[in-house]
Amino acid sequence: MQKYKILIVIILTLTIAAGGFWYFNKNSGEKGRTAFETGFTLLDDEKNLIWTEAVELAPEARLQFENQIEKIKADLAVAKEKEQLLADYNNLAIYEKYLGHYRQSYDAYLESLKLESRARVAWQNLADVLLKVKAFKSAEFAYKKAIELNQYIPESYVKLADYYKAIGDGKKAEATYKLGLEAIKKSTEGDTLVLNDYAHWLAEQKRYEEAIEIWRQLEKKQPENKEAIERRIEGLRR
Repeated sequence: MQKYKILIVIILTLTIAAGGFWYFNKNSGEKGRTAFETGFTLLDDEKNLIWTEAVELAPEARLQFENQIEKIKADLAVAKEKEQLLADYNNLAIYEKYLGHYRQSYDAYLESLKLESRARVAWQNLADVLLKVKAFKSAEFAYKKAIELNQYIPESYVKLADYYKAIGDGKKAEATYKLGLEAIKKSTEGDTLVLNDYAHWLAEQKRYEEAIEIWRQLEKKQPENKEAIERRIEGLRR
């Protein structure tokens, strides 16, 4: 009899827990569901964001992008395979961004991340859109997420450094360059992209000697570009 009582208690406990989980998901709203499925939730006040922009495009380019969007939407209506859905949502996000439709681009990237939350490129591209709409806290989170998923990709550090430059935080921009160079040392990836961007930034800060030092490092790694690098160094010394 005692065993049956214990079993009933366990069943009731599991039922209540399952009900609570269902209730939480049912009542947490779209933001909560998105966070649960993707690991992302918007950190900025939506009222202050710029979700659309009038982008200057040649009429033929605009028409081409609009046609591509219609084709992708038609394909999404019938697509069932995960890989096809991922490709469609990512391509839709790209074309919507080209047209300045940042809300649609953002929504498409979230759909992509619901299917595959560990896609580094999707996180990085989402961050680019968030930066466009001035969702700065969210953009920083997404750029860092891209690095977390693969710490050896040079472009990820350049993108995050560009973000810090955009918000006027030079200290964090420089820290990001240094972090990237240190991380990439442990991989087979080349660090020339980070070195090049870092040198340009140092020159913009009028830290010419430091910029020259970085250019010299780059020169050793890219001897085929020695002439162009020497011209940059001479330009800084004038």
